[in-house]
Amino acid sequence: MMPRFVLIASIFMLSGCATRVTWDGLTPSKSYQIIFKNQDADPVSGVSASCNGNGIWPSDKIAQEINEAHEKSDSSGLLKLSHSGYEVGGTYKKLGPFTWGGSEQWKVYCTFIHRGSIIESGKLAKFNQPVEITVPKII
Repeated sequence: MMPRFVLIASIFMLSGCATRVTWDGLTPSKSYQIIFKNQDADPVSGVSASCNGNGIWPSDKIAQEINEAHEKSDSSGLLKLSHSGYEVGGTYKKLGPFTWGGSEQWKVYCTFIHRGSIIESGKLAKFNQPVEITVPKII
């Protein structure tokens, strides 16, 4: 019984030694280049993006900025998406090398649509590098 009490008391006392860390930073402005081609490798124009955030700053603002641009892929199949940079921050607790209680990360999800059909969807970060997407034949 005594060792259990000592363990619980030690944990309780050490938890008071944990440090709350507050951080702030900047997510940079970013551009994405996505090329849409059909199965014959011909460019597909008119593909649009519809994005939404996960409710954590600045995901909803980034999604709104992309959506309000109303961009569509051009005659070469190129769709350019971009957003501004935003200040970000958060907190977490730290005790020695251990951390916990951190803020969840922001994420933006985008769906690419052509003629009313979903072509591709996923996290915006998936499209960080120039990406080529094949548009399936619509029946």
